[in-house]
Amino acid sequence: MDNSAAYYSISRLYDSFVTNANTKGRFFFMFDIGRDIARWSPEAVAELGLPGEIVHGQVNELKSRLAPEDAEVLTADLDIISKGRMEKKETQWRIRNKEGNTLLCSVKYFAVKDYSGRASHLAAVITNRGVESQLDPTTGLPDQPRFLDHLRKALDVGRSMMVMLIGIEGLDEINTTYGYTFGNKVIAELAARMQEFSRGIGDCFRGEGKYLLFCSDSMTENDMRGLYNSVRNYARHQLTVDKTRVRVRLSAGIVEADDPKVDVHAILASAFYAQSKSSSESDGEIVVLQNDYLNDHGKTLILVNKLHGDVEEGCRNFSLVYQPILQAADDKLLGGAAYLRWNSGSEGEVSPSEILRWMERDVSFSKLGNWILERGINEGKTLLEDHPGLLLNINLAQGQLEQPEFHQVLLSALKNASFPGGNLCLELTDRCRLLNPGFLAREINFIKACGIKVALDGSCLLDFRLVRELPVDIIKIGRQFTAGLMNSDKDRALLKAICGFAADCGILVCAEGVENREMLIKVRNYGVQAYQGYVASAAVPIDDFTKLPQYTR
Repeated sequence: MDNSAAYYSISRLYDSFVTNANTKGRFFFMFDIGRDIARWSPEAVAELGLPGEIVHGQVNELKSRLAPEDAEVLTADLDIISKGRMEKKETQWRIRNKEGNTLLCSVKYFAVKDYSGRASHLAAVITNRGVESQLDPTTGLPDQPRFLDHLRKALDVGRSMMVMLIGIEGLDEINTTYGYTFGNKVIAELAARMQEFSRGIGDCFRGEGKYLLFCSDSMTENDMRGLYNSVRNYARHQLTVDKTRVRVRLSAGIVEADDPKVDVHAILASAFYAQSKSSSESDGEIVVLQNDYLNDHGKTLILVNKLHGDVEEGCRNFSLVYQPILQAADDKLLGGAAYLRWNSGSEGEVSPSEILRWMERDVSFSKLGNWILERGINEGKTLLEDHPGLLLNINLAQGQLEQPEFHQVLLSALKNASFPGGNLCLELTDRCRLLNPGFLAREINFIKACGIKVALDGSCLLDFRLVRELPVDIIKIGRQFTAGLMNSDKDRALLKAICGFAADCGILVCAEGVENREMLIKVRNYGVQAYQGYVASAAVPIDDFTKLPQYTR
């Protein structure tokens, strides 16, 4: 029997599902339910003694390694999934490795449906709890779960902790140039130096991916700055791996934690936010978390903690508002852009353009991202009755694309609302350009295969390779750029060049932040085809959107 179609389908879905197949202690597989063929990650093949990455007779092969009770549950789950009565599940398996030892593993699996809505594949993430709960094998440091446990215990007994998160910039390029083994040695060397510089004054941990964590109950902010500068100078000028001098850029964020009522995940998310500021806006200089809304730093963490709690409670206090997108030529309604709002209670309604940076690294982010997608599609469906051609724009963040269940969530949201894919446009936020280019291209191809349009944030134009290689439909020019058109010849020349490039490529250009008629005339003259901004309307709730003159005319 020719299984070439099955191999192609499995490999395509596997590549979309698995972004790093070499994660220690974590196994992946993509299973074609109908053909009983699966593709496993190399780590799983090595640990479990599988016959190869492509396994025929997947069900029997897997059940032969599971404890009898777990094998029975798997059989029942596959039957339920194939009948469309279950889409995902979290469970535990006892699975035998190649040495005959039994591993206790946590398992998450997701049904992947084809375009008819039938569950055709099963994707699974299997985490070996024995490996995950021990030391990180690359650095020898305690891992992120241990960091969170250490931090929680310290706060519970009244200790105030300074937390620092260090990001290793350009690790993807190092892995591409020298290989993953070399990249792991870079991480290990930096971890060793951080331990050396901080011995006796704090504790080092390995974060996920490219991150290192450090915390101390005795160091001041200035002490933490000094430690970071020592590690940073070493990475810049002295780091040597396999007799090869490597210059590595670092970025870092600091958070002070002293309130046991604040969830430790919120503290970690705050550290990620500060580190992202260091990376994107401060050229690697350390950033101490500052409060965008309150002067008291302690209240900042309480605010983030409340945000985290509201997401965990079914995204309570969140809502969406919509801003009309108009055709530049005749001011006719083209679409609506959905934006998130959060009512924090004591601080009132907060526009989370900045605070969402916390959530992108929070464990709850996938829940919020899925809620935005599903709520936007459900509310947007009501607009299609009056405007069948309306294009609904919803932001799509880096963290959402990285979620294994993203494809299923997107397809389910469209199906449940009977929302046509051609009426949806997903706007990739600026941080999406940090993703692996091959992975990003595969995700965009999947989105477009669903009939959905893809818009690229204008800041991504800093990397013209993305615009040239990715099959995007729309380029969004942000308000920061639009504001400069009135006074800057360079900005006007750049807009003209962008519009010319886009026209040649068949890409629509939409300008955000068009505040007045004078600015609208400017963007029209330079070839922008669509616009949004206060000149048309502020973002408003869905009911008010239907009362706008652009909607009713």
